[in-house]
Amino acid sequence: MNYRERCYQTYVSTKWQYTHSLTKKEYNLFSKVSEKRFKGILPEDKDAKIIDAACGTGHFLYFLQKEGYTNTLGIDLSEEQLEMAAKMGVENLQKADLFEYLPQHPQNFDMIAANDIIEHLKKDEVLKLLDLIYQSLKPGGQALIATLNTQSLFGNTTLFCDFTHEQGFTPKSLSQVMRVCNFQDVVVYGEKPIVHDLRSAVRAGLWWCTKRLLKAYLTIERGTGRGMWKHDNILEPRIFAVGEKTNA
Repeated sequence: MNYRERCYQTYVSTKWQYTHSLTKKEYNLFSKVSEKRFKGILPEDKDAKIIDAACGTGHFLYFLQKEGYTNTLGIDLSEEQLEMAAKMGVENLQKADLFEYLPQHPQNFDMIAANDIIEHLKKDEVLKLLDLIYQSLKPGGQALIATLNTQSLFGNTTLFCDFTHEQGFTPKSLSQVMRVCNFQDVVVYGEKPIVHDLRSAVRAGLWWCTKRLLKAYLTIERGTGRGMWKHDNILEPRIFAVGEKTNA
């Protein structure tokens, strides 16, 4: 048994239950925030075929199904996480290895989401997974890739919060690797605080002020960022990228 198998088979009992409440309240809050976060990004067609690759405990699928998407599928290696997702009412779950499942389904999906998986992979594996995602998308389909942002102020604290993490990404390296794998029109977003109550509104306001100060510091440290040294200044602790498959 390798380290991945050993960690993933007990991922909920040794990791998730110590960092998340894993209750309906948490899942519903995630959905409430995601409704605003992914507005304009998800397919308009509620029958679009969407796979959540390495779906974990099913938060994203829970959100999709709550939004009325009827053709979703979650794939993960961890039986514990799939059981937790099912316990929360998430449907259409399958235990499988992405590297074995995706090659069997070429040009089959309208969107493939890979939330918080690429940081668990070695570099060659990242390229292989993104290639498989590209091949499994229909022409015009989109990949939604989320990961940690090591460019954020305390990026290393999140990068090394999980024993199974292999590497980190910045907005530039994430967009680079997606373009290497032939995705077009790649856009990277910072996961900004979403206002959903008074406390989150205060947090969003404080983050806006703090980010301005951080940008000012980076301008002093790195210059104004022109030409080949242009900076993106995405400083949120988590980022996600959207890329499109434009041909068959």
